[in-house]
Amino acid sequence: MYIDGDVLELDIEMDLEEVKTLQEFIKDRLGYIEEIVLLRSRDGVPSTSALFALLFWIKQTKPSLKIDFIDSMRLDLESYGMMNWITHE
Repeated sequence: MYIDGDVLELDIEMDLEEVKTLQEFIKDRLGYIEEIVLLRSRDGVPSTSALFALLFWIKQTKPSLKIDFIDSMRLDLESYGMMNWITHE
């Protein structure tokens, strides 16, 4: 996890404890963050779905926040293939 101005960069391989720490970190700072970028290595595999649950909650809480993979509704994971989803607003 790294914050650069108003952009928060997250590693896709965060474990559950790191996601819990992120949740506490972001509570008071959500108003200052404009974009969340998901960083990953070539074969980066998510270690927990908690990160995705938190990111979807953040997006629902602050819809103006830019999160590329949520906005495009697809995420290409080398090991798992392409993940697609639909949203209901």
